[in-house]
Amino acid sequence: MWTHESVTVTGTPDTFRRLQLDFHREAAHRYDSWAGGANVRAAERLASFADVQAHERVVDIGCGTGLVSRALGIGGSNLDHMAVDLSPDMITHARAQTPGQRGIQYSVMDAHDLVFNDGMFDIAFLGQSLGYFEDPWQAFAEIRRVLKPNGRIAVSCRCRSLSTPAQGVFFERLERLAIRRARTPAHHALFGEPWVLTTMLEMAGFTDIRVTQLLVGVRADDVHEWTEMMEWSGPWPHAMIGLLSPGARATFEEELDRTMHRLGEGDYAFHGAFTLATGRLRDQSPAQPSSESEPEETADVSAVRSSLYASDSEPAFSSP
Repeated sequence: MWTHESVTVTGTPDTFRRLQLDFHREAAHRYDSWAGGANVRAAERLASFADVQAHERVVDIGCGTGLVSRALGIGGSNLDHMAVDLSPDMITHARAQTPGQRGIQYSVMDAHDLVFNDGMFDIAFLGQSLGYFEDPWQAFAEIRRVLKPNGRIAVSCRCRSLSTPAQGVFFERLERLAIRRARTPAHHALFGEPWVLTTMLEMAGFTDIRVTQLLVGVRADDVHEWTEMMEWSGPWPHAMIGLLSPGARATFEEELDRTMHRLGEGDYAFHGAFTLATGRLRDQSPAQPSSESEPEETADVSAVRSSLYASDSEPAFSSP
């Protein structure tokens, strides 16, 4: 039992972990419409920004419901494009959106261990999946392996620094309940910062980096709609809200509503902010950053390293 002021949260670590895993199953049918279609807009912008050519074979890694693959319009191609995700429920939902369509094969697969031959693809997409990888550098290593020489990468990440004050208030109050439970490492919330994403791609062996951003705004009508929306913003808030009893949730929302109204016109305003980047595989890619093989220590690399490998002792209120 965990208590904060008048809110009591009950549950065990196993319950919390189950609720996190349930997110990926239950979110499959909500993902496309979430926050006024913010995820759809981000997928369409990434597809447009990458400018895939007719001869390029695609692998969509962490494809979720298949938004990026569908936005690319590659269904019916003879190139056998691939879209993979660790969640069977997401893959099932993705397949259901394109019944009988050839050209894209959906498969359950771990981004850290891609079951493909070397040099199979021309371009790899990571549509909002990078921040959820347990080991991003291992995922990058696998992407380099399956890309052809001079292959390309296209990535989108949520940009937390462009979140609204209302989003900060929500995560701050949720954090007060918390209680240390496993979630995405705090430094992963930095991945959507343009300079961080650029540096990561360079460290991972890509060059000719291009970056753009997308901001999608939406506003909830009241605290109930807001909490429902934010609950589905990621596995951690989903699990935290799921642990609240009906009474505790009502108290949480009452306290949140009082705090929100102090923001004036900014209450319940949400920004779906995304950073998008593309790059090309260098002819001679450096080894992935690890304890055995570190990138050359320059001032920029040192700065990003201190951010990416920072201690998780301080909470990142806006992280998923």
